[in-house]
Amino acid sequence: MEKSDGGRLTRSLGLRHVFALSTGAMLSSGLFLLPSLAVSKAGPAAVLAYLLAGCMAVPAMLSVSELATALPKAGGAYYFLERALGPAVGTVAGFGTWLSLVLKDAFAMVGMSAYLVLIVDVDATALALVLIALFTTVNVLGSKASASVQLSLVVVVVSIMGWFIVDGLWETVDRGFDGSNLDPFFTTGGSGVFAVVGLVFVSYGGLTKVASAAEEVQDPSHRIPLGMALSLATATALYTLGVLVTVAVVPVDVLHGDLAPIHTAAEAVLPRVGVWLVVVAALAAFSSAVNAGILAAARYPMAMARDGLLPSKAGGLSRSGTPVVGVVATGAAIAVVVVALDAEAIAKLASAFVLLTLGLVNLAVLVLRASEIPSYAPSFRSPLYPWMQLAGIGISGYLILQLGFTPLLFVAAVTAVGWTWHHLYATPRTDRAGAIRHVFRRWGREADDSLAREISAAMAGHGLRDRDDYAGLIARAVVLSIPKGADIGEAADRASTVLSDRIGVPTEEVTERFLETGSLWIQPSDDHPTATPVALFDVLDGDQLVIVRATSGIRIPAAWGGSGELVNALFFLAGTTDDPGRSLRLAGELAGFLHSGARACGQATTEEEVKTSLLPGRTVRQYALLPEGLDAGLIGRRIGDLGLPEEAEVAAVTRFGVVVPVDDDLVLEADDQVTMVGPEESMPAPGEPAPLG
Repeated sequence: MEKSDGGRLTRSLGLRHVFALSTGAMLSSGLFLLPSLAVSKAGPAAVLAYLLAGCMAVPAMLSVSELATALPKAGGAYYFLERALGPAVGTVAGFGTWLSLVLKDAFAMVGMSAYLVLIVDVDATALALVLIALFTTVNVLGSKASASVQLSLVVVVVSIMGWFIVDGLWETVDRGFDGSNLDPFFTTGGSGVFAVVGLVFVSYGGLTKVASAAEEVQDPSHRIPLGMALSLATATALYTLGVLVTVAVVPVDVLHGDLAPIHTAAEAVLPRVGVWLVVVAALAAFSSAVNAGILAAARYPMAMARDGLLPSKAGGLSRSGTPVVGVVATGAAIAVVVVALDAEAIAKLASAFVLLTLGLVNLAVLVLRASEIPSYAPSFRSPLYPWMQLAGIGISGYLILQLGFTPLLFVAAVTAVGWTWHHLYATPRTDRAGAIRHVFRRWGREADDSLAREISAAMAGHGLRDRDDYAGLIARAVVLSIPKGADIGEAADRASTVLSDRIGVPTEEVTERFLETGSLWIQPSDDHPTATPVALFDVLDGDQLVIVRATSGIRIPAAWGGSGELVNALFFLAGTTDDPGRSLRLAGELAGFLHSGARACGQATTEEEVKTSLLPGRTVRQYALLPEGLDAGLIGRRIGDLGLPEEAEVAAVTRFGVVVPVDDDLVLEADDQVTMVGPEESMPAPGEPAPLG
């Protein structure tokens, strides 16, 4: 999780890291502390409560997966909710999500101190306060566990717990159902089980934390949904089987009030070294969860400050680049919770806020789908929409009610405070509206079109997938120039004329579509600023690009998504409505190159040089296949038989003005225009014949 030279986060996290981040955020107090509280409420049937809670987390997992692949931005649930439901709900969600993390961390601190007192004979509360100060200091200084360290911790926890579960299940089978502590299984009836489901739901609250790292995940559209699904399955299995073993080998009355229940159960089934390894696993899990929890929670005040929902000082960074105000506020809040509340109260309040956040996440998917914003193009779409989201909202509401009056009152109080704060403080400082305004537009209410551009930009930051043909897009591009004094209208008309011929849509309609879409990114530069308008069309199968250059500059008015900026080139990208995500990823890749390499594009004197400037490390060569020309030898040959140099390829073929699909079986004909792309060292100089084997 490094930063690139340009200050943007590098996509360095693979599937194993996504799995580790999500799993590591779940396996702490829910496994090592909470079972004793759950068993005291539901008896051995607490096993079912954990299993049901895992199943009930599926709608939220699917919704977060969809949102993360549509809006791969740091910020997680707060970012999703603020952009979907607006600043008012975003303020409430920001406070609520921050509090849920504070409460989860406080719960983990209670558990960590309970396991540490098995080693050190000190007061548990005093020890918890010392540990809070330690983790707060670490985060202020800027230290944090890397994804690789997180992966190692998860491997340790899963391995040790696997040993505990296997030996425990073997012991349970030997005892038999009658000889274990599982009989009677239901001690409080079905209603007691469902009441405990709400209590243990906090165990799965870390599932969605990986969404806040979406900017750093390679191919997030595939790896985030898969990683979260594997994580939820693993956590559900460990929770269910771990609690089953615990209640089977330890009498229920012994578990009551035990803050280290897994340690007590390990003493019944594992050798001495195994018991101490369980303590090690618990401490590793608590350390990972608390440190990552403080780090994540501290980012919420910072994100809200940047959006104008909190004073700007809350978003300030220390010399080491950490949000020091957020870190200190989070650490102080955790300390207050640990001192003021007992373990059960903390668990109930934490579950209430986790359930509230996940319910709102499901609502966000409903709103974004209903808004019909063209740039909302998640690569993963939740199945069974909208019933899955409606079920998730219903589950959250029902389980919050099951937690009792106090958590419900606390949620209501935080909601009222957040709503009041927004209207008194944030309303005069924000002019942004959520996607819900796009739903209201059908009822005559105004929509915030800037949101469509922001979602487009977020999607463009997704990074390319293997099937995204960026080289082909550049190779197929048409390069035009407009005279001095021309405005953006003339640039759009010329680009639309070319695209009209290629896609069979009237010129005026093409221009209107670019204006309607409102997706445009401006890449500022001291010597060659550029802009990339994007529009989507039903009739297109492949993406098309027209580059319009103007050395004297073109001003971008508000109607085109600008604010009067002057640019030297416009890159009109026509994408397809069948796969808008691909089109936006290609636009993002193009914008990324223009952010740092616009000078080469501005200094280019030929079409080949323009295209080469947009493909760093590669060279573009174009060949006209005339019967009497230097490249006549290509006529009549299959592309697959050309024997091009290593890593060189035929990226585009234009025949009578029409771009034809390129594959190995395509036979080249006279008058074809062939564009090849390859490494600079293996491509011939301009004017020389094509490189053939």
